[in-house]
Amino acid sequence: MGETLIGPDELELAVSGLAGLVGGLLMPAIGGWIRVLLQWIESDRSGLGKQPRLSGWRLAQAVFTSIALMFFFVALGRAAGELREVRVEAPVFAAIATGVVVGVVFWAIYAMGLRALEADYQHAKQTRRIR
Repeated sequence: MGETLIGPDELELAVSGLAGLVGGLLMPAIGGWIRVLLQWIESDRSGLGKQPRLSGWRLAQAVFTSIALMFFFVALGRAAGELREVRVEAPVFAAIATGVVVGVVFWAIYAMGLRALEADYQHAKQTRRIR
């Protein structure tokens, strides 16, 4: 691999931070592919009326989040490998697991906040229509 230019403490922080990014992108990537799969299943359904087509935007969103997830996952693997070279018995798994959990929690808080803002906007829009 080569010589590490940063110290072991910085590598531990990098591993934790990259694991947080992986955790934060994990749920949107999985959710994006599930949305694409559901749209594909619904577009293949026969029935009356106009059939919904597979959305190119949803597909691009799923691909982009998956590519970003893989980029950070590879960077996490490289940083964990470097940390293992510097410190033979470095507790890499605990830092990775903690980072992923924190990333998922941050994503969940972000998603709940977005849902609350969207619901508030829809409520305000409906109230303006009634008046």
